[in-house]
Amino acid sequence: MINLLPKTAKRSLVFEYWIRVVSVWLIVWAVVLFISTAIMLPTYVLIHSQVSVYEESANTALEKVAVYENVSVVLMQASQEAKMILDEAASPKLSYYVDRINGLQDTDITINDMVISRDGATITPIALQGIATDRQALAAFRDRLQVDPLVQEVNLPISNLAQDKDIMFSMTITVMSNQDGV
Repeated sequence: MINLLPKTAKRSLVFEYWIRVVSVWLIVWAVVLFISTAIMLPTYVLIHSQVSVYEESANTALEKVAVYENVSVVLMQASQEAKMILDEAASPKLSYYVDRINGLQDTDITINDMVISRDGATITPIALQGIATDRQALAAFRDRLQVDPLVQEVNLPISNLAQDKDIMFSMTITVMSNQDGV
């Protein structure tokens, strides 16, 4: 029967047939795309919201890590300062030695200069300079220093005993290294 149609009608019929085929396929594809979009849209929204929640959680964790690192640095500094304070408290007090030496002098001895320092936890030798009224007073002061349990050695050069009166002296005192309660 198709053979009975004229060529122009046959062409318009084939053209109309292909238009219908293409439009049906386009409608089918549109419906498939709409259905797949309708199915995938909730999944996309859910995944997107979870990603944003995880991103916020990661940012919060990064902020906490930064705060922890800052606190860690501050804690390390505080620990070092506390250790330094404890070490300083455990080291001998220089004023104790000054008071002890000043307590051993009498009215015949005048100490003009006292150099005392600390090297870590040990006291370096103490250098004294002063004036004694006579040799006996200077020798007695040296003897009092030598008898003191705090003192290990007293070095008084013999040249300090050359004069009779108003003797300018200099001496070096070495103290014991471990003094409990000092």
